[in-house]
Amino acid sequence: MTTAMKRTMFGLAALVLAAGVVMSQQKGPDGPRLYRVWSDAKGDTHLEEIDITTKGRVLIPGVVMNYSGNTPPAGSEKLHNTSNRQFAITVYGQIDVETSDGTKAHLRTGDMSFVEDVTGKGHRTMEKNSQSVFVRVPEGFDVKKWAAGQ
Repeated sequence: MTTAMKRTMFGLAALVLAAGVVMSQQKGPDGPRLYRVWSDAKGDTHLEEIDITTKGRVLIPGVVMNYSGNTPPAGSEKLHNTSNRQFAITVYGQIDVETSDGTKAHLRTGDMSFVEDVTGKGHRTMEKNSQSVFVRVPEGFDVKKWAAGQ
């Protein structure tokens, strides 16, 4: 992937998050989806889908972006935690996610996950020729309020 393509992807991801605009406003298998990966007080990691289809979202101050190439990180197929609370946007390919409670999601190009299981048992990621952009959020960010336009 060229530097220009990476910059374009970063710009697109920033535009989507900063403007609070999602690529499609329709719910269903063809629109983008947002998944939340989180840990409870017992340490179990869970996965839930959050509806982002009709809510206006606001700018998220203090975001930091990273790019992931098409090589999955070593050990990602084993249970692991995220290092930071962050959005992971699948810009190409497919990623299967499984949390420690056994819940699974299949993320396609355009889908997002909000990964915040910095503690607990963790999650697995099985990547299939994928590329992602990661957007870290500041402390105190509430993804459910953001998704609801609050």
